[in-house]
Amino acid sequence: MNFYHFTYSQDVIRLQSKYALFKRVLNILFSLTFNDGFDEALMRQALDKLYERNDCLRLRFVKQGKETMQYFEPERKPGKIPSLRFETNGQYEAFFRRFRRKPTDLAKGDVLRVVFAVNPEGKQMVICKISHYAADTYGIGVLAEDLMGIYHALRDGKELPPAPGSFEEIIRKDNEYREDTAATERDKEFFHNYFFNLHGNHPVYCGTHGIRNDRWLKCKRKGKFSIPMMMIRCDTYPLQFVIPSALTRQAEAWCEEHTISLNTLFFMGFTLTLSLLNERETRLCNVEILNCRGSLADRRTAGTKAQGMAVCTDIDYGKGFLANTTTLSEEQKELYRHTRLSYLEGEIMQHDSWKFSMLDMLNCSGFSYIPFISHEGVQLELHSNGKGALITYVALMHDMTRNEIFVNYDVQTRMVTPLQLVDFQNRYIRVLETVLADSETPLDRLFGQVAKFL
Repeated sequence: MNFYHFTYSQDVIRLQSKYALFKRVLNILFSLTFNDGFDEALMRQALDKLYERNDCLRLRFVKQGKETMQYFEPERKPGKIPSLRFETNGQYEAFFRRFRRKPTDLAKGDVLRVVFAVNPEGKQMVICKISHYAADTYGIGVLAEDLMGIYHALRDGKELPPAPGSFEEIIRKDNEYREDTAATERDKEFFHNYFFNLHGNHPVYCGTHGIRNDRWLKCKRKGKFSIPMMMIRCDTYPLQFVIPSALTRQAEAWCEEHTISLNTLFFMGFTLTLSLLNERETRLCNVEILNCRGSLADRRTAGTKAQGMAVCTDIDYGKGFLANTTTLSEEQKELYRHTRLSYLEGEIMQHDSWKFSMLDMLNCSGFSYIPFISHEGVQLELHSNGKGALITYVALMHDMTRNEIFVNYDVQTRMVTPLQLVDFQNRYIRVLETVLADSETPLDRLFGQVAKFL
């Protein structure tokens, strides 16, 4: 049996668990809702296969001296799966509040909990809670797609689809990198230059911290590294919106024409909308969740691979949207090549290079992008983490069957209200429509013409 150190991405989760104001292991809640129902016995078989094919679900943690190590069990089953029925929305919401509070037991390998349920609309659901140590939001798309592929293959008597990749291989490579002093020093140099505006022609702001964050100020006075903004004491509330298929197709065509990723397009659109809301602020602090999946094997693996990198988007209103997005794309390509730096080392450099961030409405946000293939009549949804998330965490899920983008917000209600999120989303859609229709006209002229919409 092989034992492994934590990966750098898992170190991020460990830091969050250690310093979060609400002491519990971070979990991700997601669900699959079936318009026409599903066979529970067959779904149990599919879940057995899911554990067999995705080794991140067989992850287990153990103490060795003062260090926590991890290993993979050769076999594991999902265990008892309760079946529940919710008659009212109140019962439904109360269940999610209770479900997310209880942490997964990592020492026992309990990284995934599954519940079968019938929602108040009478639709059957598979509700899942997975430890963030075992999977990230990108991995949720891999797991959901694999589960549905297995279920339909079993139901239709067909061959199972190809299995996802091995999370153990990713961890093994990460551990090998950790032992490679030359590689880690090379990455440190890259990020040092990047964080201190010595890299290329486009300086990157990297603070994720706020001058109004008492916890951060306390650590600053003690000379310690800073505490991320996600540790602010706030309750969060989930909202989900849809970017229509017609606009999604237009975005895809634009990205293909200009060789820019959908991820970068939506991120720049998000940042531009924030800028317009904040009186055309040209430097905005956002946190993009870099999935760090450079190879096809990485992208086909459900295990946690994301690592947060704070980036600032410079917006030049004298240039068009295409020129601004191209600049961001070039910077992101550099970041994707260098995503293995220790989180604590990154925090220290962020703290030293910039001591505060702007915290107007929606100025600090998380962002991730999850492609997945759905099946007819099945909806995948992410649910709020409840407490301790970023001021606004945004996960874009690209349903490649329906070709729609589901925008999931996890907003901290003491800093941003749900009504403000609705207003922001409406503006975001309007901004996307405007810049896709004309991406070369300078932004100051373009948005001078459509000010009535913003």
